[in-house]
Amino acid sequence: MMSPKKSPFVYWMLGIYFLAMFPSCVSTDESTISSKNLNYLKDKYSAETLNYFYETVFHEDGNGKRNIITKWNSNPTIAILGHATEDEIGYVERAISEISELNLPIKCSLAKTSDSASIKLFFGALKEVHAFLRLDSVSISDNDSDEHFGMGRSIAYDGIIDAATVGIYYTKKDLAYSTRYKIVLEEILQSLGVIGDSYNYPSSLFFENYNPAKSLTPLDVDVLSLLYEPVIPANYTRESFEKDFADELCAVNTRQKIENLLERYPQTSYEDIEECFFDGVFLKHPKEINLYLYGPIQQEDSLTIARAILALNKISPNINLKLARSTVIEPSHGIVFDFRQSEQQKESIKGSNEKIAGRTCMFPKLIKNKVLLSFNTSESAEELRQRSIIDAIYFSLIQMPQEPSRTNELFKANGREIEFAPRYANLLKLVYSNEFIDGLRLSDFMEIKLNMAK
Repeated sequence: MMSPKKSPFVYWMLGIYFLAMFPSCVSTDESTISSKNLNYLKDKYSAETLNYFYETVFHEDGNGKRNIITKWNSNPTIAILGHATEDEIGYVERAISEISELNLPIKCSLAKTSDSASIKLFFGALKEVHAFLRLDSVSISDNDSDEHFGMGRSIAYDGIIDAATVGIYYTKKDLAYSTRYKIVLEEILQSLGVIGDSYNYPSSLFFENYNPAKSLTPLDVDVLSLLYEPVIPANYTRESFEKDFADELCAVNTRQKIENLLERYPQTSYEDIEECFFDGVFLKHPKEINLYLYGPIQQEDSLTIARAILALNKISPNINLKLARSTVIEPSHGIVFDFRQSEQQKESIKGSNEKIAGRTCMFPKLIKNKVLLSFNTSESAEELRQRSIIDAIYFSLIQMPQEPSRTNELFKANGREIEFAPRYANLLKLVYSNEFIDGLRLSDFMEIKLNMAK
């Protein structure tokens, strides 16, 4: 049984990050899209793509929301500068080849000379990269030489990107070819106009946190394709996008959408929902949630976790829990279990659940739970062990404090199946609905509640 003490909540500032800054001279004329073309885009692209486009194209990491999109209307040429190794040159060539296969209306290529290049990509030591990008002391202060670093700057006029500079530093502590290549690919793609990162999809190339397994996903490709649709003008404004795609965007008309959502869950108490806010803000995990296990794990533990994952994934289509292979370096995302055994421990079970959030992207996110479960050798510990594991997984998905009174009412084990009580299953399904967005303030929720009571 986990400790009833309220879990600490930590905000995670990413070490490996990719920031594109666009000092732009832009037209004040608002470009629009015809009704015919809007219908075409809505038929072609999913709501998931439109929402991901919104947070990665209309947000600049560290600088907040952007007012217009920017993109190229010519074929960018790339010059490799600095102290690039043969491997690093190979990364750039491979990235150019992979981007060419996306069938965008623009094509990247290597420049014949550095002077003729529209994108200048510099490899070097961290200080050299800082100097190349002309970063100020504030921008440099968070950078760590023990982590990879990538950053880009672009110049755009009337929404058309004219030039870009990219600087990349590799730490010697991580020599993995795949990780280094993905940094190059991401930086080049972000120089094309998808400048924001996100916490929503750990498998996405634009995932803000470190994840060696991330890659260019079909969703990423759809976002790029949408950006370069000919019917979307280069200086298309965020305000126009929000108006044109209001029905599809979860962050637009949020209050009305949540009211409509709550009407579909009359059995869920507002008090339970309110307990899911921490310091007045609602946060939840991404749809993709990896679960990592460390320490002495029993065979029964693995079976229990597999059953819990199966039961929780059935509750909501927006919960995709999966057991992932543990890495030497502790992951910076997902739910991380640390199992311990102690003969000297007086309590049958001691536990803690540290919740870690990210807040540099458009939407803050609950991105990691670090769960510590320590057991002594008593019969009581053995009896409570499996229940404490299930409790910990559930209360990692939401911020509701774990109280002792909830322990025996959370779920029932029917043979080999786990069935969560309707109260907690419905609560989880509701708050993991698309309409219940990260960053929703408790004060706004209280106003929604009051409005519904009228």
